[in-house]
Amino acid sequence: MVRKRKNDTRLDPFAAAVEVSSLDKLLENAVVGDEITMPSPSDPQRTIRLSCKIVPFDQIDKSTCVYGKNRREQSLLTKASVSDILPAIKADGRNQHPALSWQKEGLEFVLSGSRRRKACLLSGADYIVLTSPDFTDEDAKILAVSSDQYIAPSLWELGKAYQQTRDELIAQGKKGSYREIAVIEGVSHTAIADSLKAYNKIPSEVLALYPTANHVGREIAKKLIVAIEDDFDVFSKKVKETQSILSEILLETDDKTAAAITKHLIEAKTQENTSREALNFNNEYINAHKNVKTGDLVIKIDNKVMTEKRFEQLSKLLTHFN
Repeated sequence: MVRKRKNDTRLDPFAAAVEVSSLDKLLENAVVGDEITMPSPSDPQRTIRLSCKIVPFDQIDKSTCVYGKNRREQSLLTKASVSDILPAIKADGRNQHPALSWQKEGLEFVLSGSRRRKACLLSGADYIVLTSPDFTDEDAKILAVSSDQYIAPSLWELGKAYQQTRDELIAQGKKGSYREIAVIEGVSHTAIADSLKAYNKIPSEVLALYPTANHVGREIAKKLIVAIEDDFDVFSKKVKETQSILSEILLETDDKTAAAITKHLIEAKTQENTSREALNFNNEYINAHKNVKTGDLVIKIDNKVMTEKRFEQLSKLLTHFN
């Protein structure tokens, strides 16, 4: 059953205290060799016992993996996206604040701390984890959603998570609409729509061009989607061109680099699109725009939803236009 959850990453995931400390305090204060306890995120009456241990650098890839419900897309983690923690981890030879992991099936499933894991892999450092076999699937889901407290996932990454929620709703026989997802995720249906469109329309290789996935926010995502839907072949060529000259586009700041990448990807469409006004129906299956000068409308409807009955209704409506 899909449970309602809050998407405000500022919230402490625990309603009860963890030995008079929050989860962050617990992670900050733990050192290798410690044995500590915490209440279960899904059932505060149940106690979870954890031990703090070292995963040597050469064992990180073999013995750890990131829990599947984690909202951080691991393929998009780069040196730039962990640059805030990389220097300290490299200097110390380990992460000072342990990650949180679920010990099962002979592996450590990382519930919180996937960015620290990537930084350790990049810097050749050991990985410190607080681990326990006592977690449950429900605990893991709650912690995976609540773990992005320092840097929130990108629009695209949230879209991937919302798509999982949609799939779960559909499996229950529900529609999986924006509003249904919004009730569960605790955000507006517009935010759900924008995130899902970004995830479903923008290929991951496009995000990989940017310094971090977070540089593709709502406005940039909308521009990219317009370019993709106008002419996918032309856009694909632009992506390949950008990949080949990426080193030449790098500027003094990540923000300037991101702006230059966006410009290069959509510049062929800029002049054409100045005469267009995009129309937002909050429906991922409908793409529409209006010519500012003539007022003409162009509406594209995805074949997935264009049933024979809907086509017949639309034909009757258009027949009476004069």
